[in-house]
Order: sequence, then C-alpha cells, then structure tokens
Amino acid sequence: MLKKGLLVLIIIAFVAGGAYAQNSFLLMAKNTITVDVGPTIVGFGIGPAIKLFNMEGLTASGLGAAGQYERQLSKSLSIAVRGAYLSTDMGLSGSQDTGYANITVNTNMKMNLSSFSGEGHVRLYPLGNTFFLDGMAGYAHLSTDFSGRAEIVGVGGDSIPKFTAERDYIKLGAKVGWRISFGKNGGFTFEPAVGGSYGIGLGDSIQDQAAKKLGGRVSAIDDIFPYIEQLIFIGGPRLSLAFGYRF
Repeated sequence: MLKKGLLVLIIIAFVAGGAYAQNSFLLMAKNTITVDVGPTIVGFGIGPAIKLFNMEGLTASGLGAAGQYERQLSKSLSIAVRGAYLSTDMGLSGSQDTGYANITVNTNMKMNLSSFSGEGHVRLYPLGNTFFLDGMAGYAHLSTDFSGRAEIVGVGGDSIPKFTAERDYIKLGAKVGWRISFGKNGGFTFEPAVGGSYGIGLGDSIQDQAAKKLGGRVSAIDDIFPYIEQLIFIGGPRLSLAFGYRF
C-alpha cells in the first residue's frame, strides 16, 4: 500500500511539474527586438584603432548599425534573424621602391568600403532565460570603391582609374551572452555578448580584383586588406551591446 501511495505521488508530481513548465512557457514573453550598438562602436573606432596599431599611411572613419528579432521556441531554445551594416572611408598613401634605378612610386588612394550581412542564429539557454550560447550562419557582401593617383618620382604621375571590387561570403560565428530583462515578464532588455565570426570568401579576393583593374599588384592593398576584411568588416572578434524590448 505504501509503495502504491509513493508511486501515485511521483506520478502526480511529474504531471504537475510538466503542466507548470508548459504553463510557464505559455505565459513567457516570446519575442525580442534589439538594436546592437556594437557595429556603431566599431565604425567610430576604426580611425583610433588605425592610429593605435600604427598602420602607416592609412586613415579612416566609419559608421555601423545592426538589428535583431528573436523568437522563443521553448524556455531553453530560440531562433533569431539579424541584419548588420558597416561602412568606412579610408585614405591610403605611401611610397614603394621598385628596385629599378632607385625609382620610387608614390601612391595616394581613397577607398570606400561597405558591408552588409544577413544572419540566422540559434540560441540555447542552458540555465534558464538569461545566459545564452549562440551559433550563427549567414551571408555577407563587401563592396569597395577605389580611386586615387600614382606617381613615379622624377617621371610623372597618373590617376588610378576609379573602380569597384565586390565579394560575397559565407559567414559563420558563435558568441556567449546574457539577456537581462528589467520587467517581470519581458519589457526593456539589455544583451551584452562576446564572440567572433569568420567569412569564407567566394570568388576572387578584393586584392586579386584590384590587381586586375590596376594592371599589377599594389603592396599596400595586399598587406592591409586581409586584416580589414577578416578583422573588421566580415570576421573577427565581436562585442555586442544590444538594447531592445521583449514582449
């Protein structure tokens, strides 16, 4: 009799717990819309970062923004879509010794770079609805406009033909963060997170396209562009500071 009583209590507790969990999720705020100021900080920080890392001959200023919509599938799982934009104007100047009879080429080039991305995210909340693990896959596009002037010292100069180089990427990434809501069930939300992403380029690189357009490689572009591409515009470490609303 005692065993039967304990079994009945266990079944009741299990059913009640399941009903509570289901009811708790039904009452839970399931939608979150946020704006991430992380890309904005990156845009404003491009110029100071260049000075900090002493990238000789390179100057820049930028602007960025990102937004996200998240839908809760269960208390511990959600999916989200995110869009981001980043642009900057860069100036690149320098001298290159050709190795022939002390001939030096001075280059003064302007670059306008802009990127946008669309991402799909899957989030896991292993401890409830605050701390999360986030995996991401998406698409990104980078467009660059080049113009300027190259001069052979003692001989003369010529304008660099204005041209555009573009590239598409498959974008992969991950991050960890915290969704902090200031209401009992939703309301104003703050999401700090850290992570990183990497872009798998499709087609010719920007450097190769520039070399074809200019009739030869420019060392300044070859040296600096991989860092611009994979640390700033498409991939690299990321700090997210998102503000929004849950409902």
